[in-house]
Amino acid sequence: MAKVYVDAQAVRAIEKGAMIIFKKGVIRTEGEIRPGDVVEVYSRGKKFLGKGFANPNSNIMVRLITKDRNTEVTKELFRERIRKANDYRKKFLGYKKAYRMVYGEADYLPGLIVDRFNEIASLQISSAGMERFKLTVAEAIMETEPEIETVFEKNTGRSRRREGLPEIERVLLGKEKYRTVIEEGRAKFIVDMRGQKTGFFLDQRENRIALEKYIKPGYRVLDVFTYTGGFAIHAAVAGAEKVVAVDKSPQAVAMARENARLNGVEDRMDFIVGSAFPIMEEMTKRGEKFDVVIIDPPAFVQHEKDLKRGLRAYFNVNQAGMKLVREGGLLVTCSCSQHVDMQAFKDMVIAAAAKAKKFLRLVEPYRVQAPDHPILMASKDTEYLKCLFLHVEDMR
Repeated sequence: MAKVYVDAQAVRAIEKGAMIIFKKGVIRTEGEIRPGDVVEVYSRGKKFLGKGFANPNSNIMVRLITKDRNTEVTKELFRERIRKANDYRKKFLGYKKAYRMVYGEADYLPGLIVDRFNEIASLQISSAGMERFKLTVAEAIMETEPEIETVFEKNTGRSRRREGLPEIERVLLGKEKYRTVIEEGRAKFIVDMRGQKTGFFLDQRENRIALEKYIKPGYRVLDVFTYTGGFAIHAAVAGAEKVVAVDKSPQAVAMARENARLNGVEDRMDFIVGSAFPIMEEMTKRGEKFDVVIIDPPAFVQHEKDLKRGLRAYFNVNQAGMKLVREGGLLVTCSCSQHVDMQAFKDMVIAAAAKAKKFLRLVEPYRVQAPDHPILMASKDTEYLKCLFLHVEDMR
């Protein structure tokens, strides 16, 4: 088995619980390493640190699987870890039919994401090593949850390309089924495996449900970057008089319309296809105001080098959103950019408020991703979602 030797900084991170080793932390290697090979990891002083999947062509050189020298990387290992991950969601957290079943490093299954939507499981792999075991993973999913009839392989996106893996979107195992309807609090949503990401964004679940208690009869609500209507549908179901949902994707808006009909709220919803910035600017010129404005954009910061430019984009859209909130209204603002931590996000919001001449109060504790997307305390990479509920007043 090939060996990878890492520097002192990487050693400290691993000893604290980190599961990812970046190429910049590698001192040297021994033996031939092909993408997806299992390697042993050592300190400079030859202390054994663990075993993991390696990819010399990726910025992530090794994804650790175990820190036990005697543990072998076998089918049985994957089956046991998938079972444990699922038990954590169902038995400890209390999820039932729709939840993230596996979340990569946070479940000691690096490069693997599995979302469950009733009888369909959506599988996403971003590691050359995990790719070799994907059929085993699919079988383990169906063994763990016999109600699951379809495992859909949703292997697309940047992470695949960075690993040198082909993009694949198909039923990997089980019945040819693509759509289902899930329940989320008082709302229902259509999930289509042929949509974006793994089919539906489960990470905002608790945040969307939390919005409902702030919706009053007669409220006007604006949901920018609505995608398939997540926050917007919850606002309408909770009793808002008018909800305006904006997204640049015609396909996403078409699905949002379907979700509105599914929930019987289509008569109180307007949908706009277009880019957020010009639409919000036009609303401001017309003097429009909303009781609640939700800003939940895609990740504006994909890489650390894009941080400055991405924060500027967040600043601009938040400033525009604040101008549309009526005096005493609510702004819900989010970021799913991993490279923007909570403090940087807060600092950006504060700066945007100053520019918009708004006074903000935090009305909810700092909100993050749903607990079925667990944050591994020693791994910053598992924490990405920020969500702030803010009471907005004019600055006096």
